[in-house]
Amino acid sequence: MPKITLHKLSSIAATAAAGLSVTETELNASAVVADLTLDNKSVQKVGGIVADKSGNIYVADEEQHIILKITEDGDINTFAGVAGSPGNNAALQSVAPATARFNAPKGLAMDNSGNLYVADSGNNQIRIVRPNGYVGVYAGNGAQTAGLVDASANPLQARFSNPVDVAVDNSGKLYICDQGNHAVRKIDGGYVETIAGNGSSGDSANSRASSLLPFCDTPTAIAVDALGNIYLNDDGNKTIKKIVPRGWIYRYSGGGNTGTSLGTEDTLNGISKAFTCSYTSLQFSSVDARGNLFVVDQVTGGKSRLVKVDRDGIPSNVVDFNAATTSRDGVLGVAVTPAQKLFITITTPAEAESSSSSSADSSSSSSGA
Repeated sequence: MPKITLHKLSSIAATAAAGLSVTETELNASAVVADLTLDNKSVQKVGGIVADKSGNIYVADEEQHIILKITEDGDINTFAGVAGSPGNNAALQSVAPATARFNAPKGLAMDNSGNLYVADSGNNQIRIVRPNGYVGVYAGNGAQTAGLVDASANPLQARFSNPVDVAVDNSGKLYICDQGNHAVRKIDGGYVETIAGNGSSGDSANSRASSLLPFCDTPTAIAVDALGNIYLNDDGNKTIKKIVPRGWIYRYSGGGNTGTSLGTEDTLNGISKAFTCSYTSLQFSSVDARGNLFVVDQVTGGKSRLVKVDRDGIPSNVVDFNAATTSRDGVLGVAVTPAQKLFITITTPAEAESSSSSSADSSSSSSGA
């Protein structure tokens, strides 16, 4: 079976920060924090990852419907949920971690108070795991009914459709990548509002638009920087969009599907190089303290790469598994910690693992002879 590992790139963080390619040799030499194995069962499908202030890493195990907690020393435990038991807890607000139920959890976010937010995609809810470990519903109705419904006072009256990622800013506002609604939602002080998208896929201008216009198609990830800028992986249009605090939405990086010619008034900096690049399948993302965005782009044949998108929207490869010579499939998730360390999850296919084991056995036999 495939193996998923969690890597810390702090030893080569300078390379990553500069947007220079990290070789597989360098990656092999870097610290492998943990093999994602729980109760002797390999974790098969992970979603988002996030870190707390103490350096602990949290991973959404989408297939086993649980949240994992991993220390920097590599200790791994179930943080919330029951492995292999999908389900829900209706609208309950104080559920013990061992009795909490998730359904294909994906994106994760951590606020400054230590609350962990979970995009509980199969339940059409946003869940919260509080610092005391107890789990509640943060937004979405108890019936898990899909829909595009905002709420003026009670977030439990709101409806979502396959929320796949979440991000939180320094003031505690939560942003949701509401994939089934092709929308971005915001929760602030109990209010749930749609700040971009209207339930329809598309890209009305493929450049600059006002709120509530259909500007995204199958969004896959969301991140927010220290200044409150929101970055959205608009996978259906193969672009990264940026929503600035004053509310305007821009195409930030990627040529998109239409090849629309953009003037400088439609872009943030008028740098055309940001719009001559291309993305294949945009996945999870994370942003560092300087506003650099790290994005997982799944390329071809299951391969993927980690891309750094600088503050001008120009991408460069950090880790690229698209080469035919690599034994790995690629990067699955990415997280920048509060201490500005870069963590990624990587998958290696079963056949590569078998080949590696056989080579090791052969080498061992030879040296024994």
